[in-house]
Amino acid sequence: MSNIWYLSPSNQSANIGVDGYGSEKEQMNLLVDEITPHLDRAGVSFHRGDPDITIQQRASESNDMDACFHLAFHSNAGGNGNAWGPVALYYSEAGKRFGQKLVEGLLALGQQNNRASNLGQNKGLYELRKTKAPACLLEVDFHDSAVGVAFLTKRRSEIAEAIARCIIEADGKVFVPATSEECTQLCLDWGLFDLSDGLGWNTSLTRREASVLVVRLKDLIVKEVNSQ
Repeated sequence: MSNIWYLSPSNQSANIGVDGYGSEKEQMNLLVDEITPHLDRAGVSFHRGDPDITIQQRASESNDMDACFHLAFHSNAGGNGNAWGPVALYYSEAGKRFGQKLVEGLLALGQQNNRASNLGQNKGLYELRKTKAPACLLEVDFHDSAVGVAFLTKRRSEIAEAIARCIIEADGKVFVPATSEECTQLCLDWGLFDLSDGLGWNTSLTRREASVLVVRLKDLIVKEVNSQ
């Protein structure tokens, strides 16, 4: 098995949501657009399924590359406008465990939820039963409810980061912050510098300052390795 995550955003262009949501295909591809930079920074290997190929072709592609996990992204419907919250569908126990992590990550954002269960085994969905890799199909929220659409569209970046963090952790990698403020806080947390150093990301680092950080990072890594 490879270490490649197969990401499969919905190709269902006919599923149109309320309140200007647009199509499920459009919105799930926008979501994956925001997930992949987090994975790139963390060094996670992934392949994103072409938005215009069929589900059958994606499953075949996932199998051909011997993916380590197959993750499909969808938005839900059928709640008559009164349903909201994430639902993770799975086939295997490995898919169930990862689905639970995804649900926990989304609900931790304060996502509204009225699902009796956020997890469900489904052996009928093609991408769950026809992929060799463990698989999960995540229904992020309901696109036929105003509450669900507000979460899906207004908080897309937060959703993307929560999902990316789950993938990165499962892959054994470390989440790498995107903004200079986050990087500064991370360096402070790790003890790479303190504010009295005059080192930080508010201005460009000199080569000397960068060298100081590299040496301190090396010392931190060595200390962590020796403590294990």
